[in-house]
Amino acid sequence: MNEVAIDFSKVHQIQVFGITILEPSTVISSLMMTVICIYAFVHLGKLGRAHRMYKQIQYFFFFMGIATAIGGVLGHGFLYLTGQPGKIPGWFASMIAVALFERAAIWHIKPLLQKRSGLILGWLNYVELAVFFALTFITLNFVVVEIHAFYGLFLMLFLIEIYVYRQRKDPGSINIFIATALGAVSAGLHALKFSFGPWFNYNDISHISMGASIWFYYQGARHMIYYGEEMIKPEEILESENES
Repeated sequence: MNEVAIDFSKVHQIQVFGITILEPSTVISSLMMTVICIYAFVHLGKLGRAHRMYKQIQYFFFFMGIATAIGGVLGHGFLYLTGQPGKIPGWFASMIAVALFERAAIWHIKPLLQKRSGLILGWLNYVELAVFFALTFITLNFVVVEIHAFYGLFLMLFLIEIYVYRQRKDPGSINIFIATALGAVSAGLHALKFSFGPWFNYNDISHISMGASIWFYYQGARHMIYYGEEMIKPEEILESENES
């Protein structure tokens, strides 16, 4: 379980109606990300895009919203009640989220590849998620979740979008590049444990940049074009083309 003994009396906390909440600033910054995810999920749904590429991106935000909410409330605020097991549902939700966006990117690139290459990427996505799920069950170590996020978002998604942009100058890819850069900044700040104090620590700072990253992923999702036999262009792209 990699359980680490924590003296919760030394963790910054507040009392709300007699209920102890640990690391309240981290709870707030986590829920900020949840709000962005909910906004993205709802507004992408309103666009009414039925293709699986768009649906999988939409549900990336759904599962990431679950992950950030659980991570903030159970993984930080009430850690003294749940312990390490309280973090685990959020870990798995985040892994599902990453795999969904990665799968959407595979749909994005599929029409630009040979059929066999697209099938291989699709099966690789399933195998990857199964392997990382198994490793997380066995080790119960958050490092596995971090490695999966790096693989899914920084390698697969980012590299796929580089290829798509080079081939088609896809308008959604630019936003995904920005989101990836912000995600890298977030990971770096968290690794360096850069803090301004216990009430605005490295968790909070990295959550702000991660919230910005999620926002740009949303912008990328809004503008991505599907290049299949029946090309699907977002309405705002079509409107700008008509105006020009």
